[in-house]
Order: sequence, then structure tokens, then C-alpha cells
Amino acid sequence: MTTELLDPSHPAYRGQADYTPGFLAVYDPLVLHFANSVVWRCPGSEILRLYDENVAGRHLDVGPGTGWFLKRCRYPVTLPSITLLDANPHVLRTATQRLAWYGPATHQANLLEPIDLPPASFGSIGLTHVLHCLPGTMADKAVVFEHLRPLLAPGGRVFGTTILRRGVPHTPLSLALMRFLNLRGVFSNAQDDLASLEQALAASFDDHTLRTRGSVAIFSARVR
Repeated sequence: MTTELLDPSHPAYRGQADYTPGFLAVYDPLVLHFANSVVWRCPGSEILRLYDENVAGRHLDVGPGTGWFLKRCRYPVTLPSITLLDANPHVLRTATQRLAWYGPATHQANLLEPIDLPPASFGSIGLTHVLHCLPGTMADKAVVFEHLRPLLAPGGRVFGTTILRRGVPHTPLSLALMRFLNLRGVFSNAQDDLASLEQALAASFDDHTLRTRGSVAIFSARVR
């Protein structure tokens, strides 16, 4: 693992640049508890349930944050094999420290490019609160599913969440924070909607489920 962030000229730079050690130190109370519950109205318990329902013994977590969900979810095996993937080395370091007992592997990579990991090597892939940080429209972001699908073993699942602008209910608070984060470049979801997310999932996977909680889309998809 290197210590370099994406180059500032890269389209995906702004979406991951704010994840500094200082921000990660307050990430759990600020994002996982306050923002998820109060602003986006999708509490962490809802996302943890998604992990419990889908995580496999060989799991790849994309954008693991601080590893909060991975630390608390129920795995189907005693000692799961966990790989963490992120473009930001601070995220990988923070999550690795929290999950030290599992001895996770790390892989620093940009999701918008092909991922250099063995094909068909994971039973599940988590993608929690990642898509809304990626640049472009949902049609542009769909390349992420094309890159992740080959990494799933037969019957494997990808699951995750993303904050949408359209097709989900918003409050004045959620709209204000979303506008601010889009102006900063942390989010890039001003055009993201439920219909285009469904199209992206259907284009890459044999079957999928999609539901909403507050301003958040919650999805899972499977390969045969």
C-alpha cells in the first residue's frame, strides 16, 4: 500500500480527499450516527442489517470508511477473509487497525479503472456510501459494477447504499447538506436518481433488489 492520494487532477480526487486522519477520527459520530440518522434518515442499524443479510466468508469491502460495519456484522464463518479496497491510504490504514483481529488484506485502487484482483475470488462485495462520491452521472458510475462483477464467485453478491438526489424523499436539511457537499466536490450526486441506479444494476447482474430508506437507496445484486 502506498501513501499517495489520487492526483488532484483526477476526476475522482475530490470525492476521497477529505478522508484525512483528522476527519476519520470523528467519522463515526459525525457521519455514521448523526448524518445517517438525522440528515439522510437511514440509521446505521439499517445498513448493518444489510451486511448481516449479505456478507460472505470471503468479502471485499470497497470504501470501508473506519471499518465500523465490518467490525459489527455477523459473518457466516468464524474467521472471514476480508479485503479492503480504497483509493485513500488513510482509510485503508484506519479500517485495518480497527479490524486487526481479522488480519484484513488491503488493495489501493481507483474504482473507475479495472481492479487488479483475482477473478471470482469473493463471495460478497460491500459498496456502502461510495457511489455518491464518484464523479459523473449514474450511467458513468455504472462502470463500477462492470469492474466488480468479475471479482464475484458464482452466486456471489454485491450490496451497498448510496445517497440519491431524485426518486427519494428529502428534507430542507438533507437538501442543504447535499448542495454543500456537491459544491465542495465531496459528493457528485446532483443528478443521481433511483431509476438510473436500477438500470445500472440490471445491466450488470442477473437479479437485484432495490429499496429506499429516507434519502438513501439500499441495494443488493447477485451473479449466478
